[in-house]
Amino acid sequence: MKLQTTPIRSLLVACAFLALTQGAFAQKGKKTNEKEIVNVTFEGASEDITELNSIALAGKGISSPTEIKADLFSKSATGDMGIPANLYGSEEPTTENGGNVYAGIVAYKPGKMAGERSYITIQLMQGKEPVTLKKGLTYCVEYSVSLGESSKFACNNLGAYFSKDTPGNGEAGAIYQAGDHVVKSQVNKVYNGFFGWEKVCNTYTAKGDEKYITIGNFDLNDKTQFQAVKKPKDAEADPLTHAYYYIDNIVVRLVDSPTECACYNAKPPKIEDNFSTLVFDKTPEINDKMTIEKKIAAQTIFFRQGKSSLTENARVNLDFVVAQMNANPAMKIEVEGHNDALEIKAGAENEDYLDMDRKRVAAAVKYLTNNGISEDRIIKSYKSDSIPSSEIGEDDDPEVKDAKSRRVEFRVKL
Repeated sequence: MKLQTTPIRSLLVACAFLALTQGAFAQKGKKTNEKEIVNVTFEGASEDITELNSIALAGKGISSPTEIKADLFSKSATGDMGIPANLYGSEEPTTENGGNVYAGIVAYKPGKMAGERSYITIQLMQGKEPVTLKKGLTYCVEYSVSLGESSKFACNNLGAYFSKDTPGNGEAGAIYQAGDHVVKSQVNKVYNGFFGWEKVCNTYTAKGDEKYITIGNFDLNDKTQFQAVKKPKDAEADPLTHAYYYIDNIVVRLVDSPTECACYNAKPPKIEDNFSTLVFDKTPEINDKMTIEKKIAAQTIFFRQGKSSLTENARVNLDFVVAQMNANPAMKIEVEGHNDALEIKAGAENEDYLDMDRKRVAAAVKYLTNNGISEDRIIKSYKSDSIPSSEIGEDDDPEVKDAKSRRVEFRVKL
């Protein structure tokens, strides 16, 4: 581990440094240099890196607290653990604070694999002495991330957990933590960039008991936004069912005010920026033995997130409904609309996404009436996200569940 401190240029700075090494922090004056409590670039790897799960080689005070360990990659290594090309993708070193070694963690896996995450824990130190953050002081927390091309997913909720003790204790499963000891990025966006590094950054107000910082995702899957991503065509890494991030340049520094942290004024992304492009598709299964009611009920149509426009498959299903209604002039149908929870959340910020269930019903009804069906034969109903789709399976990941929820269903009314 490579720990860097700012040069001592005055008696005042020297006194402040001494106070820090003794664990008695004093908020720095405006004219002094920044006080770095952590500056980890993984350049101090103690041995050659030859295999996965080797974060323990990063140096004193660096560990991985759960059964699944974080990885190290190095320019001096070859094959799976090399830089830039390695098992999980290809990434050049960052241009700041070194550049021969970086780490990697699993931040997200769907479904039953949700607990298979890895983390990086660092003991807070000043020089060679362990320190405890002092209550009420403000720190700028940041680290660099890049999504590995093996990732089928990207996610948000990348964060830093400050703790009195090392978390996890080597146990299996993810570390789930909430509350004011966890700090996420100021924007908390889905980090989906395959090439180049981005900053995860925010300020943290110390509670007075923090001796360790742990990097990773500390939220349950149902509270984590994610995107399905496709690796670049020229990427050689095999696609895996995870969101894997390279990690470097972990810095915790003392600041006078949040405005001294570069990310302080960053604006959070709009919810719709993370909308999924997935549209669930299912060909209706009908046969001659089915009643007309069941045949029409099988014609459910599905939508893209934040959209009410009809897909080509939806038009085919609606054509079937039109044909059956023309063949049965006395028949009335109920057109029932649904949306998903993220659309409801987006609607609270942007009225374009309000009442997506109503907008989808309106799109279906318009198609029916444009094709000769009288509107007095149509009953409209709106269910928001209150009724789960019968298509949802236990093993579906959250993105698929949402895609199956965005639908319009049809029922014959006798």
